[in-house]
Amino acid sequence: MTQTALDRFWELAGGAIALNPEAFNLIQTLPQASKAAFYIVLVAGFSQAVGQGTVLFINRVRPIRFLLSLFISSVLFVFTVLFWGLSTWLVSFILFRANIPYNIVWSTLGFAYAPLILSFLVALPYLGVAIQVLLSIWTLLIFVMGLRVAIGVGIWQALWCGVLGWVVFQIVQRTIGRPVAILGKWLSNTVAGTHLVTDMQGVEQLLQAGPQILRRINQNNAGDKGDNTRV
Repeated sequence: MTQTALDRFWELAGGAIALNPEAFNLIQTLPQASKAAFYIVLVAGFSQAVGQGTVLFINRVRPIRFLLSLFISSVLFVFTVLFWGLSTWLVSFILFRANIPYNIVWSTLGFAYAPLILSFLVALPYLGVAIQVLLSIWTLLIFVMGLRVAIGVGIWQALWCGVLGWVVFQIVQRTIGRPVAILGKWLSNTVAGTHLVTDMQGVEQLLQAGPQILRRINQNNAGDKGDNTRV
């Protein structure tokens, strides 16, 4: 019976975290590696949403909507990683003429997100920011190592490939991808049942003023929608 990446899921995830080149060779060859990578990214996205769930509490999101918001955040997180993988795949082809299938880049990037399964720890007081930085750096190191194995280039070339892929993704996200970002924000607000206040200044105002300011924000948004409808 042929083993799949799902059968050796934790072995491959542990090998990726340990920067073991053999793990990345297996990720490229074992069946269902793309599906295993999807599960890792989805869990990492859910963990990150849980770690940032304090914002939902402050916005006074109801329990059922709270859980739905965590799920939506996880799905949006997966789409973000998918597009980063796509931009990295394009950069690798343009810079190094790397003729590799996209699913190889996706699988490599997906397993690179294994450390971010611990993203819920960012909610810890005082240590949260440091943990987030550490997990992000470790994810980048894993991705670079995986790209080096997948593309067959040096460590610095793999680093540039990953970084430039991220830069391209950020540029696209802020230009032609803005409608998608607006749609994602609208979906998050709709599922939460309120206009989510996520910026630091707004969160501080919510903590100081209580639910009154949140009701005022929602009333203003409802008024704006009414004005747009009348127009």
